[in-house]
Amino acid sequence: MHEMRNSFGPPHPLVFEAATLLANAVDAHLVGNIDLAHDLILRADFAELGDWLDPIWLRKTGETKPIKVDGLPPVLPKDQRDPARMPNAKMKRALIARDGHHCRFCSMPVIRAEVRKEICRLYPEAARWTSPKETDQHRGLQAMWLQYDHLMVHSRGGPTSLDNMVIACAACNFGRDRYTLEEMRFTDPRTDKRTPSWANADSWDGLERLFPSTKRALKQSV
Repeated sequence: MHEMRNSFGPPHPLVFEAATLLANAVDAHLVGNIDLAHDLILRADFAELGDWLDPIWLRKTGETKPIKVDGLPPVLPKDQRDPARMPNAKMKRALIARDGHHCRFCSMPVIRAEVRKEICRLYPEAARWTSPKETDQHRGLQAMWLQYDHLMVHSRGGPTSLDNMVIACAACNFGRDRYTLEEMRFTDPRTDKRTPSWANADSWDGLERLFPSTKRALKQSV
């Protein structure tokens, strides 16, 4: 009998330090302190987060090895899967409204791609992201990259719906890949209330305040 788990493990402690630094950077930017914002974004780029994240999201660790599970739904031909592979803008807004800006598996604070892109536009040197190589991208922003994850995987007939999707972090989403919750030994996050333990969890807004308004930001599409 395999022991079940909520995720691949707790977030690296530096994730929370990076989140605090990025939050302070956004606050500095909003009051016009551009030099401080630039410095704080640089400081949030912890190499150690890459050392932690790479083995998980690139699936090079034993923790991401699936177990054999009998009776799973078959992998469907592409023409038999839900034609909507990703949620539309309205569904994304609903998922965030329900789940907040934390991974439903490990409770890590997360940031939408749209927010990251705005940070990169404003501070391209500090928030490095343009390289296609994962190791050349900002490690704090990388670790906290918000994902829209299917619980029953799309390839096995999982619908792109509110009931079958959750907010996830890059590690939990990419590490799980095409495998089911059962194959990864993940418990279903819909069955319990996982409260983030991070001290600043209640004030974490995914840095949405970087935009003129959260309402406007959430209307943007990926």
